[in-house]
Amino acid sequence: MAFVDSVDSPVLDDDDRHHFQRVLRVREGSPMVVCDGAGSWRRATFGESISVVGDVEVIDPPTPTITVAFALMKGDRPEFVVQKLTELGVDTIVPMTTEHCVVRWDERKAHRQRERFARISREAAMQCRRTHLPRVGPVTAFAELIVGSSAPGAGRLLLADPDGGSVAQMISEGTAGEPLTVLVGPEGGWSDAEKNAGLRQLRIADHILRAETASLAAAVLLTAHRSQHS
Repeated sequence: MAFVDSVDSPVLDDDDRHHFQRVLRVREGSPMVVCDGAGSWRRATFGESISVVGDVEVIDPPTPTITVAFALMKGDRPEFVVQKLTELGVDTIVPMTTEHCVVRWDERKAHRQRERFARISREAAMQCRRTHLPRVGPVTAFAELIVGSSAPGAGRLLLADPDGGSVAQMISEGTAGEPLTVLVGPEGGWSDAEKNAGLRQLRIADHILRAETASLAAAVLLTAHRSQHS
């Protein structure tokens, strides 16, 4: 599958064409699928120009929408988290800074990393054949994320913490279909101020998890619950 701007007149970008020709060794006339990243897709054939051969199919976005905001961590682990959150079906992915975060990026690096995260997410979505591309947000401070959390339409903000309630409990206390956002802290844990910010707490596991594991576990719990009740 490849993402294109239009499923009516699909054009592959240079990187995708190179991947299909040089890496996957796709031959002229081979079947493929093109998708606009917003739920519309159709069958096509590969070639110098992409020929559409099927009707446009439209898949509605899943509800409720799910956002995972994860605290920045060292090395290439954030890239791994973005890739796997995409594969798991998360709708919005937000890299986050917290009081106990060790990693701090300047504005230039944060912008560059966001572009890289978006590229990784796009490639992962193509790999797992997602028809809806997730949104990758900018690096955002914890305090900014919780501003307006009580406003109408803001959905439920949940703080991942071993002392929290179950997914079923947290969702049952809210409004059916409202957006869900879970905030996953760093390995150093939440500060007292963050833990006491007034957010409902969601239990991911009965013990402490590595930061990247907690992010993925939160995504699994929320997307699995969504699938069961859709």
